[in-house]
Amino acid sequence: MLTNRKGIVHMRFRTLAIVNALAFVAILAMNFLAQSADIFPYTTTELGESRAIFFLPAGYVFAIWGVIYLGLGAYITYQLRPANYDSPIHEQISIFFIVSGIANVTWLILFLNNLIWESTVAMLVLLASLLAIYTRLNIGRARVTTLEKWAVHIPFSIYLGWITVATVANFAAALYTSGNVTALLGITADVWAVIMMAVAAVLAALMLIIRRDIAYALVVVWALVGIYVRPFDTPTFAVLSSLNSGLVDTTALAIAIAIAVGAAVRLFVRRPQPAAVA
Repeated sequence: MLTNRKGIVHMRFRTLAIVNALAFVAILAMNFLAQSADIFPYTTTELGESRAIFFLPAGYVFAIWGVIYLGLGAYITYQLRPANYDSPIHEQISIFFIVSGIANVTWLILFLNNLIWESTVAMLVLLASLLAIYTRLNIGRARVTTLEKWAVHIPFSIYLGWITVATVANFAAALYTSGNVTALLGITADVWAVIMMAVAAVLAALMLIIRRDIAYALVVVWALVGIYVRPFDTPTFAVLSSLNSGLVDTTALAIAIAIAVGAAVRLFVRRPQPAAVA
């Protein structure tokens, strides 16, 4: 009876591993179609460059998706190994990974059709599913093998870090399309950008302090540097010319440096070991 039950669990986990792989293939296929086929009215680059949003980083920053998909590919390969079919990782996160895949594809379809508020909802679902994965894996606290750390924990840290930033950017784009271009609730766009960067800094700091999650923090650094290097003296940003773009630049650079220093400290300074009991 015990052997039969173990076999059923093994088969269920194997099925989840295969479904996860199919979800990953669907994500890659949709992203490939979005870049290579003329099936959407816009591209992500066109939409990004058409809006004067201070929080949106330079175009090259979005190359991080390549790193994310490489990491997810490592996760898919790891969980498809027969030796890992009995791993509790399938029960912990497979359903949430499938949900994240559906949300990712849905977001892409909505965003590229310029349905920004609708895409924000999809982004929130993606964020929630990744938060569930992150907490269920207990990233930064659970003791895992080096292979599992690099094939599972670090990829999801990077993914969550980027989607955290992307969710804020998506909200900013949604507000922009609703007519909140230069101000919202009496607060100007440059100050809102500073507030959002401060929130990102707090999240990165908490991840460093509580989880020792350097990968998450470095993603935030990557995004903030992208905001710093993006030129604000273009025709697109003419509508915000009366605002203080220098404040945005200075804040982005200062926070990026502060987080990078914090990450370096976490990387090179070890926790003190408890004294041996005599």
